[in-house]
Amino acid sequence: MIVKNFNFYFFIFIHSILLFAVFHLYKKHLVGNDSSISEWIINYQGGFTRRGLPGEIAFHLAKTFDLKLRFVIFLFQSFFYSLYLLLIYYFFRNVRINTIILFAIFTPIFLIYHIAELEVLERKEIFLFIGYIWFYNISKKKNDVRKSILWVFFILPIVSVLYEPSIFYYSFFAATIIIKMRNDKITKIILTIILIFIPSLVVSWFSAFALITAEGFEIMKNSLSENFGETCYMSCQLMSSKKETLVHLNTTINKLTEAENSLFIYLFRYFMIMLVGCGPLLILIKNSTFNISLFNFKRPALPFLILNIIVPIHWLMFVDWGRAVNITYVSSLLFFFYLYKNDLIKINFKNIQKKLDPLINFVLEKTFFKSKKFFVTFVFVIYAFGWSPPTLLSADVNSIPGYRIPYKTIKYLLFR
Repeated sequence: MIVKNFNFYFFIFIHSILLFAVFHLYKKHLVGNDSSISEWIINYQGGFTRRGLPGEIAFHLAKTFDLKLRFVIFLFQSFFYSLYLLLIYYFFRNVRINTIILFAIFTPIFLIYHIAELEVLERKEIFLFIGYIWFYNISKKKNDVRKSILWVFFILPIVSVLYEPSIFYYSFFAATIIIKMRNDKITKIILTIILIFIPSLVVSWFSAFALITAEGFEIMKNSLSENFGETCYMSCQLMSSKKETLVHLNTTINKLTEAENSLFIYLFRYFMIMLVGCGPLLILIKNSTFNISLFNFKRPALPFLILNIIVPIHWLMFVDWGRAVNITYVSSLLFFFYLYKNDLIKINFKNIQKKLDPLINFVLEKTFFKSKKFFVTFVFVIYAFGWSPPTLLSADVNSIPGYRIPYKTIKYLLFR
């Protein structure tokens, strides 16, 4: 079923998310223990450390113009989140939308997740997301591959400085280059991929393992206190206590095994979150075929599995598995729609409809639903706005974000 007026409704949806996001960013930018702020106050005052570049820029801007550091961070966060949503809107605008694509875009593990779970709003993976869309926009089918190569060589290292776990998702950038170079000799493709990713690999490795010294951490900590009266807490504090990769892995493993059967409970919960949240996209991938000759691949299912092969390692490096779900999904969704928009794959919508119609008809016969359109709309509302993944590995699934988000906002405005 084709969805009419998608651009109009998507425009309203995107701007609604933006309004809620900016409001809550402003509301929580003065909260003393907000994790998103703590990550942005990390800086280079005590020497180079991972994810410190935005904090260093904010530090100097606040000091130069005599502004509060948190207000500068709020401006930064609002700008980059607005940019991300703007790019998302133009990325999906004018895409031929049917019901299953609508479910894939409105899944709770995509756009609404950041305002459903405010503690993850405007974390630094936003730079990876912006990087994806920027890269896909210059890697259009009609554009020369040299533009994509230059982007990877010069821009991806900057993305990696801003968010060093981007290294786990280089495969999506590499796959795009390979697709554009598919008619070249395999030796040329491999050599090109190796050479253009060297700067990003070096930067990402250096960002992850060039650890700040104890003295440097104290300098950074004191500079925040002396200049802005800020304490180095949460993500900032972790620069001194959770610097080693093995420490992160041990923390996640300990969390997974913290209680009897917790390993099975947590893994099953997130398996179901991924299965339900990614379900529409998985249906699209399964019912797609390549329009191009790409080695021996006829369908994109196996390539998508290969692209995500090292992503579980990233999951083991932090306990915010809700964020991990979001990052994993955004990576695959944007790449899939890059292929779709550029006619590199063809989706067999008739086959999808052929498989779903008997199920829908069965439900209509056995329930009070009499209209197919009403039933699909009902399921869509429940699916898109009735639940959201938690942030922490050990937390349970949250319910009704479509209600809680405006309710909390209105309650704060009326009764603060």
